[in-house]
Amino acid sequence: MIPHTSIYCSTGQPCPITGIWQSMGNFKTTYPAMKGYKMPDYCGKEIEWVLILEC
Repeated sequence: MIPHTSIYCSTGQPCPITGIWQSMGNFKTTYPAMKGYKMPDYCGKEIEWVLILEC
């Protein structure tokens, strides 16, 4: 059995996997990103994103 591993990406980095990403922290938002596109900021702040659904 392979344990579940989360995939993370930071603002400004290229998206490693096409899918739906969720911001980490107190305020949550989701973002549909395509592989290779730069991950956005959130409300003008650099943040960490976690993949929640691979497409």
